Amino acid sequence: MVAEWLIAVAGAGGSALAGAVATDAWNVARGGLSKLFGRGGDRRAALAGRWADETAAAIEAADDRPAVLEREARTWQQRFADLLEEFPEAAEELREWADQVRRELPVAHQSTVNTFVARDDSTQYNALNGTITIHQHHPGARPAK
Repeated sequence: MVAEWLIAVAGAGGSALAGAVATDAWNVARGGLSKLFGRGGDRRAALAGRWADETAAAIEAADDRPAVLEREARTWQQRFADLLEEFPEAAEELREWADQVRRELPVAHQSTVNTFVARDDSTQYNALNGTITIHQHHPGARPAK
């Protein structure tokens, strides 16, 4: 099982790769895959290149680009998570690669990637690029004066 923080790194990588399609960042994104996946040998590095080309083709041909971008980002998140499960020492390299790809994106395509995980009956409040103020009132409790 891959640790949650590694899943977050994998998610950032998946979003970066999908976002780089059809931009000047594509060459940086695709080129970095060989090194990342090359840990598993030349065959895996070549396979990652083929997957990247298939991803680019799917996104470029999409009628519903946002949905395909999201699907492809999730697919790559899983591929990166699998890579990190086998080679956890690659996490920092993956994080640096994803950051580099995002820096290469046109400003209009740059985005923040957030991964939120709620579990075990927890309550989670998320505000992308914003602020949330929570005031919890418990049944039977008197409000503060």
